[in-house]
Amino acid sequence: MNGTGHACVIGYGSVGRLHAGVLTRMGLKVSVLDPAPLRAPAPAMSWWRGFGEVPDVRDIDVWVVCTPTHTHLPVVASVLALDAAARIVVEKPACRAAEAGALAELLAALPAARVVVMNQYRDSAVLAAMARLVAREAPGEPVRALRVAFTKDRRPDVARGRFVDRDHGVFGYEWLHMLAALGHFLPDPLYDAYLRGPVAPGALRTAYEPALALAAAHERTTVRGVAVELFSTVAGEGAEAALPRPAWTRDYPKATGERQRLVRVETATARFTAELEPLGGPGRGQVRRDVHRITVRTPAGDRRLEVADPLIDNAWTGLLASLSAVTCPPPDLRPLRRIASLVGAVRPRTAEAARGGAERIGRPAGAARTAPRTAAGSVFSPRQESA
Repeated sequence: MNGTGHACVIGYGSVGRLHAGVLTRMGLKVSVLDPAPLRAPAPAMSWWRGFGEVPDVRDIDVWVVCTPTHTHLPVVASVLALDAAARIVVEKPACRAAEAGALAELLAALPAARVVVMNQYRDSAVLAAMARLVAREAPGEPVRALRVAFTKDRRPDVARGRFVDRDHGVFGYEWLHMLAALGHFLPDPLYDAYLRGPVAPGALRTAYEPALALAAAHERTTVRGVAVELFSTVAGEGAEAALPRPAWTRDYPKATGERQRLVRVETATARFTAELEPLGGPGRGQVRRDVHRITVRTPAGDRRLEVADPLIDNAWTGLLASLSAVTCPPPDLRPLRRIASLVGAVRPRTAEAARGGAERIGRPAGAARTAPRTAAGSVFSPRQESA
């Protein structure tokens, strides 16, 4: 599909513009579907205000859903109502946690459809490189601890009109990226047990911020002997008083916008820490994108190495290959189950539906399936669509 395909980006907010730029650089023709984008698409792009304006849906090789999370399921259903064999890339989260079962049923009812979820950390080269370093520098040593911290101050974005995920709070932003990073280092049985298991009592602490609802979260638990620690804030230092960031993260600089993305692996004799782009520098200025730093600490001493990995570009290469392959597995919705459990630990009453929806993930093939019925027109307001 590279260089010859036609992509339609649905929702031309900041994320939609990002993906449109990447796909254009890859040589694809890009069109935009958004009733009222905050910025006009480039003159070379076709711009449609609704599905009814698309001249021929068969001309679209891949649809890219970049609308707010609560609209993902109806948008995907709208595309599939037009083309039951559509190829679709959905920004994470794939949908609300409460809707995970409905999404699984929709896709099971339309076996010709191909839907994948964007998560640039799932197959990232830098994390794969760190996994190889762990195997080489600490041979035979089991992983004792995994620590992941992703932070950002989203409040300026919210002030400019970017949407707020009030269904999941902090768990709907970087948390899915952190779960993907975790999957590089936890053996598959342990990773599955963690994603499907309950939240341990006392393992989760959160902080509230009026503009963002759940603004920060810190989980510390154990998965069959492996210590797992996840921390994220979308309020930057605004949540520091209520929920301080872990001490181990303070040795690494932040980048513009309070961005910090760290992944640490600990064994009996070694420690490996990845600083993922954008790397921080003096004055918290952004140094470089697409370059990541890994620090290795062993009894022989410390050393640092840099890995070039344009995460979004490489993710798109993999996604387009998956959509074009002979077979394309359905999206892994287990992370939504985990999010449902985390939200449920904080909001046990309001999250009951989310847990129920997540429980339906993986329903046996013979179970009854009902695809959501959605009109082919726009299914969300202009404000939502262009956020």
